[in-house]
Amino acid sequence: MNRRKAREENGGTEKQRKGLPGIILAAFAAAAVTYIVLLNVEKNVLSAYEKAGCWTLAETLDKGTEISEDNVDALFCQIQADVRHIPQEAVADPRALLGTQAAITIPRGSMATSPMFTLSGHYRAALDRPVIAGCRAEDLYQLVSGTLRGGDRIHIYTVDEELGETYLVWEDVMVYQAFDNAGNLIPPQDTVSAAARINVLLEEGTAELFYSELYRGSLRVVKVWE
Repeated sequence: MNRRKAREENGGTEKQRKGLPGIILAAFAAAAVTYIVLLNVEKNVLSAYEKAGCWTLAETLDKGTEISEDNVDALFCQIQADVRHIPQEAVADPRALLGTQAAITIPRGSMATSPMFTLSGHYRAALDRPVIAGCRAEDLYQLVSGTLRGGDRIHIYTVDEELGETYLVWEDVMVYQAFDNAGNLIPPQDTVSAAARINVLLEEGTAELFYSELYRGSLRVVKVWE
């Protein structure tokens, strides 16, 4: 009787020993699955907080401060921020602000956006009531191969096809902004991207004539050589 009981006990112990590797493998498998799940969770969390570069003010900018070649590099610094917190109007390149001035007092550390800046006073001095007029590049015949940029000066002519005459209507007009096909502002130093749309600075009383001639397709543009 004692021998039988001993054999049964030995048999149970043997089964436990044989089953031990399987338990260990199952534990390793469960740990591996848990690790993979945690990695995926971490990846999803990180992707939810995707970072991108944006420009902020390196110092407080008083209203009316002009952005020039002398100060543009010192006034802005680039940081990484959550893409969800970067507005569409965020400044992609501070050098695109050359020739503008702070429209408001901008505290240090503020994210730079286009509405914070307006055209510098000395550019507007020749106009009593300046307005910004926009048009598609395809609506202006011979748009200098699409190379116009913010800050460029242009002459705008109108053509009377019946008389075969061309008249200079707007002289020394400033291109305020130029945009590509995706609607992105093209910085002045970009000499490759074609301008799909431009904004120009006109006297308020001439805007109606501008759009009327634009509709007729009679406007021609030449760039002032500098």
